[in-house]
Amino acid sequence: MGVISPDSETILNTFLTMVKIDSPSGGEEAMCAWLQSQVNNLGLSSTIDSGGNLIVEIPANQCTHGSTLVFSGHMDVVPPCHGIKPSVSGEGDERLVVSDNTTVLGADDKAALAPILEAIRLSIQHNLPRPKTRLIFTTREETFLGGAKDLTDKTLDADFAVTFDHTGRQGTIIQRAPSYVEFNIECRGKSVHAGIMPEKGVNAIVFASKVIDRMNLGRINEETTANIGFITGGKGTNVVPDLATIRGELRSHSEEMLNQQLASIQRILDDEKANMPGVDYNFNHHYEFHRYDIDPASLGVRRVMESAERVQIEPRLTKTNGGSDNNVFMRRGLKGIVMGASFMEPHSLRERVLVSEMNRCGQFVSSLLECFAREPF
Repeated sequence: MGVISPDSETILNTFLTMVKIDSPSGGEEAMCAWLQSQVNNLGLSSTIDSGGNLIVEIPANQCTHGSTLVFSGHMDVVPPCHGIKPSVSGEGDERLVVSDNTTVLGADDKAALAPILEAIRLSIQHNLPRPKTRLIFTTREETFLGGAKDLTDKTLDADFAVTFDHTGRQGTIIQRAPSYVEFNIECRGKSVHAGIMPEKGVNAIVFASKVIDRMNLGRINEETTANIGFITGGKGTNVVPDLATIRGELRSHSEEMLNQQLASIQRILDDEKANMPGVDYNFNHHYEFHRYDIDPASLGVRRVMESAERVQIEPRLTKTNGGSDNNVFMRRGLKGIVMGASFMEPHSLRERVLVSEMNRCGQFVSSLLECFAREPF
């Protein structure tokens, strides 16, 4: 029996309803309540945990093993995201959904949630094979994976996770993602009147600029990037500034490269401090998430690729330099991958999605359910 095709109109209408519900990071309550009402209408058990995440349990059907499959996506949307007004152009499945160019569309990640809901509905309605399945719809993914970090060990007690949260057409399989380190440098000097006694002051902004000038920024190599995102300081043009703050990030698929870059920043700070009497600094850094690299030959990945080919989707293994909830899942022992979720140019006013791609996502989820029902994973 072939995969039952999702209904494009149902997916489209579900998606349009969802993007009209405001759900900024940390303010996903209305979106969560609506999603919970939808799964409850299907007769499914659902809970909202202390982090605001929606957890849905779907019993196995026509499945002889006890493995648990997770489908995941996030409910929050990046700003500007209040009062989204979607519009649809074109005909049939090739219709394109965009915003009115004053907000993002919210397809990241609601273009994944709508097909997942439709595939689950079809599975229940048509009594199709599926393993024990858990939906994890998270909060605050866009703010350093906040909701995923709040998930309990019990929620993450599963065998494989498929997270739909990447740009591009169906078939993209993210098997590698980097670690992310955020750093903060507080540069200190001495404040005096800039016109009366500038020679007695120590300019913290000058110190900061010397440090930044020596830092290795941008794409360091194919594994590693570095960026300065903020620099703040000063009290007035007539005051030699005694404080300047630098905030930046490092990303890498190599822990060794991250350690090298952190050590390089430390050396630069020590060198410039020695060259500029009167300055001092505090240098702090922390991991927001850790890298993962799942073996393409692992059973779960092979099953995902089989599921794609079953519905004429060409699977493409690749890496990303962005993070997702899967970074948290893998760190805590739940193996998984990230899939493309159809949307294009996320985090911009040009964000858009094709109805045909959302429909293919629904087909793919249905295929995953049936393929993962066959054998333990």
